[in-house]
This record gives sequence, structure tokens and C-alpha cells, in this order.
Amino acid sequence: MTKSLDLGCGQHLQNPFGATEVVGLDVRADLPGNVVQADLIVDALPFADASLDYVTAFDILQYLPRVVYAPQRRYPLVELMNEVFRVLKPGATFAALTPAAPHTTALADPAQVQPITADTFALYFDARSRLAQASGFRGAFEVVNQEWQGPKLYSVLRKAVVQERNRLISVLIPVYNGAALLPQTLDSVLAQTLPDFEVLCVDDGSQDDSLQILQRYAAQDTRIRVLQTPRNLGTVSKVMNFTLPHMRGAYCVYSSQDDVFSPDWLQKMRERAEQTGADAVIPDLVFYYAQDPVRNRTFSGLRGNRAVELSNREAVHYSVDWTIPGNALWNADLIRKLGFADFGMNADEYSARVFFMHCNKVVFSEGQFFYRQDNDQAVTKKMSERTFDYPYTQLRVYQLLRENGFAAEQVQAAALQVVDQMRRLRLWLQQNPHTFSVDATARAQARLQTCYDQMRDDPMFAQVLPVIEPVVEPAI
Repeated sequence: MTKSLDLGCGQHLQNPFGATEVVGLDVRADLPGNVVQADLIVDALPFADASLDYVTAFDILQYLPRVVYAPQRRYPLVELMNEVFRVLKPGATFAALTPAAPHTTALADPAQVQPITADTFALYFDARSRLAQASGFRGAFEVVNQEWQGPKLYSVLRKAVVQERNRLISVLIPVYNGAALLPQTLDSVLAQTLPDFEVLCVDDGSQDDSLQILQRYAAQDTRIRVLQTPRNLGTVSKVMNFTLPHMRGAYCVYSSQDDVFSPDWLQKMRERAEQTGADAVIPDLVFYYAQDPVRNRTFSGLRGNRAVELSNREAVHYSVDWTIPGNALWNADLIRKLGFADFGMNADEYSARVFFMHCNKVVFSEGQFFYRQDNDQAVTKKMSERTFDYPYTQLRVYQLLRENGFAAEQVQAAALQVVDQMRRLRLWLQQNPHTFSVDATARAQARLQTCYDQMRDDPMFAQVLPVIEPVVEPAI
């Protein structure tokens, strides 16, 4: 006993596979008894999951999006194929015959608003295609056969057996001497409404009770995994690269050891990732002052718009001046492939822009990431020799923009920031000659020299180099 559904059948059902029972679906009112009336703009296919052996579509696909149920309002053909996948049994067949490009005569009807080509099914619905999930398709077909029948393309697809998809999120938390606020961060992660995540906490040679706190939490909740670096690596980027091989998730997100989150933080980000297929999802970011909440400031979407979807270049453009932040839920495969640049203390700021540059698209979600600003023990809040990495990181951002052909005014603005940071830090060294030891002062100046050496070879900086040359009298 086999059952076939003919989409858009009208008065005449077609049964090319010889099914023992054939039903149809159409929008007309005067239909025979074995044809279901449904408005696919607002109705799903009125059949149970995995209940059909065949689905056929003759001369209907080209009229999308006018006749297809699209609850997420993305791509009508993708939404229809999601429904077709749902109602077919594993290994069952979908067949479509439709006018297709490049035959212009086949597309002469102005009502034909959905272009079909020989690449459509292979690119967007084949299990081997990355575009399938990126476009919002939640299933997997195998393209069995395609052939031209005059100006029409006959395509036969088989429903693939889909293994359970990895939906796990890896939360990555580098830890160094964070005992004071670390429990708040871990409690905030464990309070998430989404249950399926792992927390990779990496102790980078802490000298306080951080490791003991991590081990205590891990003993209470198996979602927490504790890693230890073989020696103090010293920067977030190096610790993150140490962590990447241990990730199990399909998505990953970074947190400092003192940040906290709304309970729906992970859930809202993953929902948006699955809705859009985006490589990066940015939640609301709150610059968080726990003791003075009136100072809190929130970044939400692109200037308040969470619905917008950005291209990779748009995301880089808006991230350079912090119109959008870089605290995203990332496609873990992308991060594994690229890794983190590890040239200095804040090299992760540069890496975020590189990640954006390699994304298929960047979107926004609800859920809040509270980026703590009033922890005076945070490494970014202390003046140290590593602070002198900042100009080189900004130089790398400038180079990224220049090498990828961004607008001249944005490239120039990034270059001016390099000059400004070099000037201010050089001045600080001159005005505070006894703050660091002689050796620490030399190391700070060496960091400025690294940046200066690369600037010297760039015509953009030729006229300003004498002003920012990193020369300082040694401390006595």
C-alpha cells in the first residue's frame, strides 16, 4: 500500500509512480473528493509527518511565493520543501516538473515568480550542500535524477535519512585569578533555560582559588568541563586556541570570567541561528555596572533593529566603531577553521572582525549578555605592559580593512586610531617613568616598536611617524 500526494493538481491527479492511493491538494473550490482544498499561504500541508511515499509537483513551483505556506517568511520554495520533507517517509520520493531557466519561453508568464534552474535542487536541498541549512532548509534530499523535457526540468529527489543534528552550544570561559566573581558567572550559565550546552572552563595557571571553584562546580553539574593549560599562556586568544580542539558543540560563544547573562541568552541565540542559518548571532550587549546600574548601556541589534540581517562586509563595517559588538554565538566549524590571532593581549578584538569577514551572514537576537565594566581587577582595567599591545591590534584592523577594499574614509579613520593610540601611550610612558620597572618599561616600549616597524613600511603613516616614534628615557 503506497500513498502519493499531487501538489497543485487541479481536476486531474497525476500518479507517475503508480501509487495505490493518490490524493491531491489545490486551492480551488470545485474539487473531486480525493483532493484536499488548502491555501498554502496560511496552511501547512494537511498530512501527518512521514505519512507519504511520494509527493509530486507539476507546474506549481514556478508560481511561488504566491501559493506556499511560509510561517517564517523566508524563502517560499524552502518552506515548501520543508513541508514536503516533513510529510514524506524516510527514503520516499519527491518529483517536480516545472518550466525552468534558461528557456525564456518557459518563463514568459509574468505570474511565474519563482525561477527554477538545473542547480536549484542540487544547491539548496541536497544533503551534501552547505547552502541547504544556510537557506533555512531543515531536511536533506538526494538528487536522484534531473533531465530536460523541452523547456521543463524534471527532477527526482529522495528523502535522505537525517542523523540527529548537533545542536550543542559550547560556552568557552578562560579563567585566571577570577575567584571573586567566577561563581556568579557559572551560576548565570547554569540558570539558562536551554538545557543542552557545555561549559569549557580553562584555568590558565590561576594562583587563587579559581581552579578549586571550577572543580566544585564540575562535580555538581556534568555540563561543566574543566581544562588546565600546561603553563600560563597569558592571553585570551592563546587560551581560546588551546580550548578549540576540546569543543563538542555546533555553536560556540565566549565569555569572560566575570560576565553574566539573562536566562534566555543561549536559547534566543540558538533559535535565531536555526531560523536564519547565520554563522553569527549577536544578542543584546549590556555594558554592565553591577554597583551602579544607572550607568548601564545596551547595544540591541543594529541601532535597535534586531530583525536586520547583515552581510559579512556590513558586519565588519559596523563592528569597527562598535556600532555592533563582537560577542556573538558563532558557527563552531568556522571558529575551528580560523582560530584566534594571538599576537597580543586584545588580539581577540581583531579576530572578531576576521570571523565576521568569513561569515555567510550576521544576525541579532533577544537575550542579554552583561559585559561587566566595574571589575577593577579585570586585566583590561589595569595599566600594564600588555596595554601597549593595543596600537598593534588596531593596526591589524586597519590592515584588514585596507586589504579587503573597504571605503577609503573608513580605512583612514582606522589608521588615525593607530596614530592616536601610539601617541597617547608614548606620552603615558614619558609622564609615568617610574610606574613600571625598568624591564617592564622596556617590554612596553618593545610592543610599541613592533607596531611602529610595520607602520614605517606603510605610506599612510609617512608624515606622522616622527611624532609617534616610541622613544622613552629609561626609568632610573
